[in-house]
Amino acid sequence: MACMITHVNRNHSLLSQVIIELPYIFVQATSYGVIVYAMIGFEWTLEKFFWYIFFMYFTLCYFTFYGMMAVAVTPNHHVASIVASAFYAIWNLFSGFIVPRPVSTTNLLTH
Repeated sequence: MACMITHVNRNHSLLSQVIIELPYIFVQATSYGVIVYAMIGFEWTLEKFFWYIFFMYFTLCYFTFYGMMAVAVTPNHHVASIVASAFYAIWNLFSGFIVPRPVSTTNLLTH
């Protein structure tokens, strides 16, 4: 019985840790999104801005929750930071941030 109560308390604690992050991440994504969207010079339409905030919100969510998972599955936060940095490097490598776009000479000549 005590083991079952401990298991329920752990699940409740985990759920509360996840739920408490959601509004905080939303505030972060919105404040960052407004500043960066304006600095980049994207077109100011409501639909495009909300799509940008949507993707920024979920990107910040998965980075935050991945960090929480890395801390949970490793013995301490020092090992978690090493594991996380290795995975972030692999994610960036295969997500297209490091791969340059090919430059077309026809577009340069026509403008």
